[in-house]
Amino acid sequence: MIVIDEAVYRETLAILEKLVSIRSANPPGNENEIAGAVKELLAANGIDSTLVPLSKGRSSLVARIPGRESGSIVLCGHLDTVNADEEKWTHPPYKPHIEGDRLWGLGSADMKSGVATIIEIALLIARSGVMPKKDIVLALTADEEHAYSGAASVAESELIDDAQFLLITEPTAGKAYCGQKGELWVEAKFSGKAAHGSVPETGVSAILPAMRFCLSLNERAKKFAEHPGRGRTSLNIGQFNGGWQVNIVPDTAVVKLDIRVVSMEDKEMVLELIEQLGNEEAEREGARFSMNVFAYKDPIVSDADDPYVQAFLSTVAGGGELPKAEIAPYSTDAVEIVPRIKVPVVIYGPGSIAQAHQPDEYLELSSLRRALEVIGAFVSDASWK
Repeated sequence: MIVIDEAVYRETLAILEKLVSIRSANPPGNENEIAGAVKELLAANGIDSTLVPLSKGRSSLVARIPGRESGSIVLCGHLDTVNADEEKWTHPPYKPHIEGDRLWGLGSADMKSGVATIIEIALLIARSGVMPKKDIVLALTADEEHAYSGAASVAESELIDDAQFLLITEPTAGKAYCGQKGELWVEAKFSGKAAHGSVPETGVSAILPAMRFCLSLNERAKKFAEHPGRGRTSLNIGQFNGGWQVNIVPDTAVVKLDIRVVSMEDKEMVLELIEQLGNEEAEREGARFSMNVFAYKDPIVSDADDPYVQAFLSTVAGGGELPKAEIAPYSTDAVEIVPRIKVPVVIYGPGSIAQAHQPDEYLELSSLRRALEVIGAFVSDASWK
């Protein structure tokens, strides 16, 4: 059995501080350094692990604790972080700093705290001297923040083919998600006619229809329907680029959209809406419109009645009413693992996604304690019963 006490929490915190202090910002990633440090820690506790190469200086890591029966429980997290504009940080991003219930540092929430948690769980299992029922596998991936290619190479490596349950410890603010929204990225392009800036009437501005398109699309997105257990499809206008010189009528404007869809039906609805509004605004100005889907990942929804999913939700509930089955609003390594291995997934981990990808990222340490308790209890029940 796994017991979470003050010593365990302190060790987990020390692991987290070590992970935060190792630069693994992507690009370039350089995950080999952090993967190597984890490999050494695991080896010192009798846990074998394998590096899964991705590219020069970049690897994922898979470790396995053998169980009594076939099949495995896979605990997954990513080793990379986004980059940090250090001038915007009050606390140095690579020097973990604790005040009260907060630890500041790049990756503290997204998601080195989740990685530290499952490393500690693995150490506790190995030290217990008791063979778990199922193999316990750590899958620590490279390149999650860019293209999920580390998760893809792990899924293709055959090292986790026997997975019966996948837990991804992304920050969830205490919720347990039974899947995630799909990720749809669209480029919308408006083409006009260049002209001298002093006689704009002789040209066709591409920025004006692009601007109105963004405003109209943003208003329509606010009215997307809610779907029980899945939430609402979201839309973010992530980039807007137009023109190249102040005294020239801009003949090109490009808008890039990040849409998180809750269903295939919503995907088609959004694409039709983008095409409709884009053409309407382009025609109004005498411009042209085109669109291109440059990235897409399907939504993932686990069966809420799966025994492992039910067991995890029950653990989170702590004997109370089971939480509603919901899906995460963001994407995870599940997009490359689940379609290949067909395994139920739950996303649950310390911290909040609201802290991710911004200066002065921090982790609430109370969430680290809670995650240790929940994941420790779940693994104990799933592994020894």
